[in-house]
Amino acid sequence: MQIAAFLSDLKSLSICSHEAAVSLVKPARSTSVDSKETASDNHEASRPGASAEPEQSLDPDLQYANELVSLHYDVKVNYLQRGADPDLIQAEKNVEQVLSALNRSE
Repeated sequence: MQIAAFLSDLKSLSICSHEAAVSLVKPARSTSVDSKETASDNHEASRPGASAEPEQSLDPDLQYANELVSLHYDVKVNYLQRGADPDLIQAEKNVEQVLSALNRSE
């Protein structure tokens, strides 16, 4: 079941740009914060090197989504630059041979 979810996520990401995919997994800034939190956020945001979204590093689902987006982008760029992996091409040929052999035996 996890493989199906993973493949579904990859398919969803394949129809949008890298920037759009990253924006999908970035948490939206909460609009329902009290003024004390807003003041501390503004102070922290003005510091150089301050993390804009510290809560993102705490959420394992968002980390997974960011890793998935990065992995998809890296694979897509690698494929566009170098073409298909020769091992993958050979594996595809092997699968086609097995399927054709199975179809002939039926």
